[in-house]
Amino acid sequence: MRPEDSATLFQEAVTAAEMTVEGLCATTALEQMTAFYRHVRAENCAPEEGDMLLFEWGMHDLGGVPNFQLELARRFIEPGDEDEDGMSQLSLTLQYAPVNELQMLGKDGCQCDSPAGLAAFESAVQASPAYRAVTALKPQKVVLLWCLV
Repeated sequence: MRPEDSATLFQEAVTAAEMTVEGLCATTALEQMTAFYRHVRAENCAPEEGDMLLFEWGMHDLGGVPNFQLELARRFIEPGDEDEDGMSQLSLTLQYAPVNELQMLGKDGCQCDSPAGLAAFESAVQASPAYRAVTALKPQKVVLLWCLV
């Protein structure tokens, strides 16, 4: 897969699983993104850490409206000339109301550098206070976006 095709291919994988991106919750978002990382590999990425999976959480202010975000992202680094690596990212962001319990979690995250580390990554995500706090909550909004970083 070319990184610029990742959003379309991820959306197709979610549809094939009889779901919609907008209907994902924390549990199904993790399942879908880790399956996509495991089974659909990026082409032309740097050999070391060129195709990584990230998990981040924290409060964000979107146009004056605060919300809590849980993000699963796939970061791609394509080698360029000298220091001109092309970095892009496929982000799956779940947005939640900024209730006190979520606001107190701060910001944090973890990453997976290769498919070999995927089981440890999944365990770390599932053990995180942010994931545990939102598993019973429905996101207000789910956004899928590929962009250059």
